[in-house]
Amino acid sequence: MLEEVTVPRLVVAGVSSGSGKTSISLGLVAALRNRGRTVQTFKVGPDFIDCAYLAHASRRPCRNLDSWMLGDDGVRRSLVQGIVGADCVVVEGAMGVFDGHGSSVDLGVTSMRSFPGSSAEVARLIAAPVVLVIDAWSMGETAAAIALGIKQLDTAGSVVGVILNSVPSDYRRRVIEDAVWSMARLPVLGAVPRIDAVRIPELRTGLLPLTQNPHVDEAIDQLGAAVERHCDVDLIERLMSRAKPMHEPHARKRVPLASGAPVRIGVAFDDAFCFYYAENLELLEEAGAEVITFSPLEDRALPRDLDAVYLGGGVSETYIARLAGNHSFIESFRRFHALGLPIYAECGGLLYGARSVRTSDGFEHRMAGIVPVDVAMEAGALCTGYRDLRVASTCMLGPTGTRLRGHEFHFSRVRSGTESLNPAYSMHDSYGEPLGCEGWISGNIVASFVHLHFGQEPEIAHRFVDTAREASRIRRSRAAERPEIPVA
Repeated sequence: MLEEVTVPRLVVAGVSSGSGKTSISLGLVAALRNRGRTVQTFKVGPDFIDCAYLAHASRRPCRNLDSWMLGDDGVRRSLVQGIVGADCVVVEGAMGVFDGHGSSVDLGVTSMRSFPGSSAEVARLIAAPVVLVIDAWSMGETAAAIALGIKQLDTAGSVVGVILNSVPSDYRRRVIEDAVWSMARLPVLGAVPRIDAVRIPELRTGLLPLTQNPHVDEAIDQLGAAVERHCDVDLIERLMSRAKPMHEPHARKRVPLASGAPVRIGVAFDDAFCFYYAENLELLEEAGAEVITFSPLEDRALPRDLDAVYLGGGVSETYIARLAGNHSFIESFRRFHALGLPIYAECGGLLYGARSVRTSDGFEHRMAGIVPVDVAMEAGALCTGYRDLRVASTCMLGPTGTRLRGHEFHFSRVRSGTESLNPAYSMHDSYGEPLGCEGWISGNIVASFVHLHFGQEPEIAHRFVDTAREASRIRRSRAAERPEIPVA
């Protein structure tokens, strides 16, 4: 019999991007931690940057609840795995509360509607109440109309209250609070004033990455104090505790572990390589890997005795010159590649493995050169969106035709070399529109701009580990026959 999940939980949703979801979420996490709570955070959708802030505030890894990549059970499973040892859950939504990746779907006799990929859908999947954040800086009674409209569309009855953000005055707070209650019959749980001293700059595509923000601790402390002072945190906690029980999803089918010594997988992890889904590394460990972190920015060479390398995302122009200038590390990476061991490089990893990267100032940096392409980073060339993939050639991710789902978010384009590539995937967007081929496969290298969440299919991690184990076995066998071949 499936167990029920009863941990107190809440989704902090908004009217739109920029309404203050992240600020309110960070402040609520800080306020709860100041009360002695152990808070587990989640982020709706594929975002990495907000996750980094939420993880920093909670002191626990933040996980993504992405129904498009993971499916319904995958979302519930991610919640169940993440809450171990936690007292409560705060989930930050994405964009507006009903914004997702497609049109709404009628769920049948209940007249309930689902908005695929949205915060509202995730709240329904995890049986969590929703608090709606409204930016009140340049708004009055219209806030009540927005709250009423959202409440009427919320046929699941998830929205339990409103938090006003950037409130310009106490008078405006009273006007909006009275209107929201009288028109929408929703309580205003808090009214946080605009705090100019909080320094979490927003870029065109979201927040300034955590590793580039020296004021993050000060900002989180200020937001926590503001939420504690201007919100009814006692009532918010009571609403969190009223979350309906959620049935645990069925356990994933366990893939038998291959016999043999643990596989050592090196994972690039530093300020330049910091975009990873937490479950990816956990699933690699479950599949029999020992994860060894290293820094292409700071280290002089790869760790010894690695059987595979995983280079994730996060590389910005800020770090390209330092990465390209660490020649001793690049040489060790080239030697590892020459041994034929598996390398999985996504987004930032593709940039690192390229022949060259041209930054927006026009300067061309020579990179590792194991992927025969030249890349340009361009401030106005944002490429983002969900991707429906088919593996083009059998590789560590699966046999030809394997279907995967991923996400792109980068300011880069391949400017030369594609004519010689064996593509990794054929690709469509989330609406089914064809986008051509993407990425590159050669031997035991897979390089692509697409980020994959291994939680969608646990066999991905097992295939990666098995590929590393077999490649390591072949290398050591050859080294035994020909001692001049290095084994590390």
